[in-house]
Amino acid sequence: MPAAPMRIALMSSQPDWGGGEQYLWSLGNGLQQRGHHVMWVAPPSSMLSERIESQNQSLFKIAGRKPSPLAMLQLRKELLKERIQVLHANDSHAVLWGSISAIATTNIRRIGMKHTVFPIRSSVKYNWCLDRLVCVSRAVRELCLEAGIAPERLEVIHGGIHPPTYDRLHERSAACKKLELDPGVPLFSAVGSLISCKGFDSLVKAASVLRHRIPEFCIVLCGEGPMRGELEHLIRQYALERHVRLLGFQEDPNAWIAASDVFVHPTRSEGLSLVTIAAQMLGTPVVATEVGGLREVMRCAETSRPLGWIHATDCPRELADLLEQSLCQIAKRRTFTREAFKSATERFHVQQMISQFETLYGTLINERSTSELPNAA
Repeated sequence: MPAAPMRIALMSSQPDWGGGEQYLWSLGNGLQQRGHHVMWVAPPSSMLSERIESQNQSLFKIAGRKPSPLAMLQLRKELLKERIQVLHANDSHAVLWGSISAIATTNIRRIGMKHTVFPIRSSVKYNWCLDRLVCVSRAVRELCLEAGIAPERLEVIHGGIHPPTYDRLHERSAACKKLELDPGVPLFSAVGSLISCKGFDSLVKAASVLRHRIPEFCIVLCGEGPMRGELEHLIRQYALERHVRLLGFQEDPNAWIAASDVFVHPTRSEGLSLVTIAAQMLGTPVVATEVGGLREVMRCAETSRPLGWIHATDCPRELADLLEQSLCQIAKRRTFTREAFKSATERFHVQQMISQFETLYGTLINERSTSELPNAA
């Protein structure tokens, strides 16, 4: 740990709650527990702001995506008043507006985050506005390099979470009661925003195939988003109302993952996937794609052996095959569960993530301090 506590501003522009916000929340609380000063910067009506205020933590509210010049000037004054040493911007909008607010200040280092493998429109703001861009996986780093971001500005720090602890039998009983489901019925869970890239439409189509092989099963989708209407239409089209349930946003999705026989992540694009890591730590077998950073989650780092059932994207019939196998292949379930738990807890623990950020912050602060020393005579 650095010799002295650091003063960090953590900034997000997002109104909703996703993996990036969970990443930032875990980081901020971990930094405070280690004695560092954390100043939060977030939109006033965001879910992140609600959590920060519920914990009575220091919060500066700023419009998320298009703050006014006055708001940025006020943020600049607050950063200086709080003697912030590092401004950590958690998304692309925060990178732009946070960097403009801190421009020309000699004592604030600027860090950005890249959580997704969505294409980068321009590398200019990352090359010119930031001291470092942190990528949540090696796959994200490769994308950044291809987009023209200078390699010396890139750092890989995997996302990390606290290993969740749940009584799986208790959660299964509670889930079956809520769903009015017989405890012996196979239960699958999936978590994520209801957007096209998450592949939940493929999962619904897979359920229509699986129904002809396993008459009784239930898939619960935890999340909300613009694809809800389309998914509801697919569920009606295939008459899957009994088999697929859209639960909406869940404050505690890990309880549903713990309750299920198998966790399913059929995404078409992924920077890392904290929910898949959570499933591995909970001991829930996983069926998932290995797109983007998921390959780093779904395969052993040393041997590249799979840590679950891996399927191709946009292939509902193959997905249905793997869902069936994940229930029937008992020996594989045990092996995958044991090895995935070991991999997840060793590679993606939140304390490891926090330590890596501490090191990065300290390095950047020391670089600034050294560069400001007068040249020797």
